[in-house]
Amino acid sequence: MELELETSPTVFQPTSTSQVLAKIVDIPPDADVLDVGCGIGILAIYAALKGAKSVYAVDIMEEACDFARRNAERNNVSDRVHVYKGDLFQPLPTMKFDVIIDDVSGIADEVARLSPWFPEPVPTGGFDGAEHVVKLLSRVSEYLKPKGMLYLPVASLSNANKILEAAKNVFGSKIEQVVKVDYPLCAELKEQIHKLAGLRDQGIIDFTSRRSRHFWSLQVYRAWL
Repeated sequence: MELELETSPTVFQPTSTSQVLAKIVDIPPDADVLDVGCGIGILAIYAALKGAKSVYAVDIMEEACDFARRNAERNNVSDRVHVYKGDLFQPLPTMKFDVIIDDVSGIADEVARLSPWFPEPVPTGGFDGAEHVVKLLSRVSEYLKPKGMLYLPVASLSNANKILEAAKNVFGSKIEQVVKVDYPLCAELKEQIHKLAGLRDQGIIDFTSRRSRHFWSLQVYRAWL
């Protein structure tokens, strides 16, 4: 499905993570869906086009929320996509969902600022990239319906072990890897490979090297209660 999207250099842009999630997130018929950290709305719109009954999209940036609303209208799903400004679950304190998509920042702060992905106004994932995701995981069970699903992307440019440990504390063995994809470091990060190597030595991020090329990995997990 091709979308018409309006965006700006001052908001977070859809990335390869967005593309992977758009392909693999399964939306049951008539599902209630929550897209946390929706940005300009790409995954919320895809969820609506895949048949969701209602989609709630939340982002901490007002400008991103404005774009998400306009993009929902551009793609003819504004009747089902409801956009709220707020931190994680804060705007929807009593609701439960069939599907929750974790779309919040999950890249270590220093890597995010070196990359082209995070304009200065956009919050990063904190020192090790795990801060917001772990916070989401600590409360996600309150917002899932019975048999509801969480889709959790984990990038190696964050403290992936910390995120996975937090997920297993909530879901136990009810978590499975759906996909793993390796991506070459972008030019901006390759230029700072010595800094990334230092972060890797500290256990903050990870990447692999094959001859002169360097790769980070994206893993997407599906978890249920």
